[in-house]
Parts: sequence; C-alpha cells; structure tokens
Amino acid sequence: MSIIHVTSPQQINEQVENNKMVVLNFWATWCGPCRMFAEVLEQLEDEVDDIQVLKVNVDDHPEISEKFDVMGIPHTRVIMNDAMYEPLVGHIPYDQLRTMLLAELEEASKA
Repeated sequence: MSIIHVTSPQQINEQVENNKMVVLNFWATWCGPCRMFAEVLEQLEDEVDDIQVLKVNVDDHPEISEKFDVMGIPHTRVIMNDAMYEPLVGHIPYDQLRTMLLAELEEASKA
C-alpha cells in the first residue's frame, strides 16, 4: 500500500471500511516535527502489512482537522474496528509506534 493524502471525510470513511487499521496523520509543510514523523510513517507503510496510512494537510483541509479535534501537529489518530484511539501528538520513534500498532493488531486478531 502507499500513503494516501486525503481531502475529504468520505475518503477517510472508505479507508476505515476497507482496512484493518488506519493511521490518520495531520501535518503541515511548515512543521519540522511533521517532516521528521513523515519518515517514520513511510517506513511503517513499507514494512507493516494491514496498516493504511492517511495524511491530512491541516492548512489545506481545516474542516477535517476540526472534525478530529486537532489542536497541535503532528497529530495522529489510529482507527481500527470502528474505534478511534486516543490521539498521538508529536513525533513518535518508529520502533515505539510499530510495537504499539502491532500489539493492537494482534489483540484484535484474538477477538
């Protein structure tokens, strides 16, 4: 899969319906930590199956950011099994993010 830059809530809904886990990232071009975290998300997308990364540019789509209560960036929401997890705010190291997401996928597969 590849990272999808979404422009509407409908695109997010479609991806949530069609994927086991969605990682929804809010970012901006001027945000240094967002650029650093983008590398983490690219690596995650390349190495972990069953995860779809979506990105929303907060400057281009403030209405989507508002819908998800984004107050600071980078802001990431994990959506799985119709549940949205608590937001992850700021840069998260790859190993930490990968471990957390794989644990959630494993837990979901047991249910």
